[in-house]
Amino acid sequence: MKNWWKRRTLKLRLTLWYAGATAVVLAVFAWVAYEVVEHRLGAELDRQLRIDFDIIEAQLDKDAAGQIRWLVRGAHGDEGYARLSAWFEVWSEDKQLLFRHWPVRDADIKNPLPAPLESSLRFYTVELEHNLHVRVMERPARVHELGVMVRLFRDETDTRRTLTQIVEVFVLAAPLAVLLAALGGYFVARRSLVPVVAMAEQARKITSENLTERLPIPNPHDELGQLASVFNQTLQRLENSFAELKRFTADASHELRTPLTALRTVGEVALRQGDNPAALRETIGSMLEEAQRLNDLIESLLTLARMESGKLSIKREPVKLDELAKEVRENLNVLAAEKQQTIELSGDDGLTVAADRLLLRQALTNIVHNAVRYAPPQTRISIRTAGRDGNAWIEVADQGPGVASEHHTKLFERFYRVDKSRSRAGGGHGLGLAIAKRSVEQQSGRIELESELGKGSVFRIVLPSA
Repeated sequence: MKNWWKRRTLKLRLTLWYAGATAVVLAVFAWVAYEVVEHRLGAELDRQLRIDFDIIEAQLDKDAAGQIRWLVRGAHGDEGYARLSAWFEVWSEDKQLLFRHWPVRDADIKNPLPAPLESSLRFYTVELEHNLHVRVMERPARVHELGVMVRLFRDETDTRRTLTQIVEVFVLAAPLAVLLAALGGYFVARRSLVPVVAMAEQARKITSENLTERLPIPNPHDELGQLASVFNQTLQRLENSFAELKRFTADASHELRTPLTALRTVGEVALRQGDNPAALRETIGSMLEEAQRLNDLIESLLTLARMESGKLSIKREPVKLDELAKEVRENLNVLAAEKQQTIELSGDDGLTVAADRLLLRQALTNIVHNAVRYAPPQTRISIRTAGRDGNAWIEVADQGPGVASEHHTKLFERFYRVDKSRSRAGGGHGLGLAIAKRSVEQQSGRIELESELGKGSVFRIVLPSA
């Protein structure tokens, strides 16, 4: 049954749900209405029995022989009306029938009721004959000093006929109501699912070749409109990812092609100059440089891939930022000395963060290396550590050409260069700042940039202090 239900269309399931819910509501309503009407009619019968008792008790008497008499007479001295409207029995306390007044003769009574079992007020219903149900009230009374039990009867035929009519009305009306509910449910489901059908049709047309297409949003305020908006946002992210992947593939291919082309060119030249040992040594050295550049590029790409896939393990430990800055300066002093640059250190001593030392050192090294590469000769590069607002800062300031504001957000993208020709001439791949940014973000930090053209740049690594 569950599998059958899952294979049905949503319109059919909604229609069946509407019909089922309507059937349940009608059944509950019919049951409640029936119970209320039955209770009210029964209460009315019991009220009439109490009134009959009061009238009959006042009109019971004993004759000289001690027999129970009923003193009621009709309006013209006959007993016809009174006998037809009153239906009761009088029993003694020792279960003896003292008086009976039924609408039929005693000889015609087929199933007389036994004597009352209790000497207290009691209401109940019995079936005297086939389809002849009566409401009975038993109540103690006194005729002069004689204690008796009076049993009164009221025919329930009209009451049961009314209840039967109510049941028949509900039985006849319920299928029609369920059918109308099913039709209405189908109409509502069909109208409600029109946007879903339109979205499905549009979604079938969207492929990797036309990710610019979007789903229609007929009403952005309802749930379907919100779903379409979320799906469109997902398509936008996919489009951005595909565009970035295409750009990354093109840039990576270009970057890999350059050293490979250089290796091939140098190799071809070496083949033509195979009889010159000095030229061969120079060629081999050039090839080794290009191979190292190619190896560095591949390592950088692998590092980025591990970071973005979440497979790079983070080993946090206390790291003193001043010691880390000294270590980075010592590693890059040789490159700075070639351009007669000075790397200066300043800031708070002993400032500590909980971070992966290798990743943080790689990020800081890439930033300082970037400053050494683009800052003019005979300039100063400063590394300053500071703590503020519960965070630890490492600032790298240079006196380079600066970066225009339109490049600030793109500078940390893979293979992005402000000046591509100068970058390649400097031996860069355009991956250093991207790796630095992701290395810091892996450790719940961020990188900020402050730079203007002609005024140098300040790169700031912000990490939660330990």
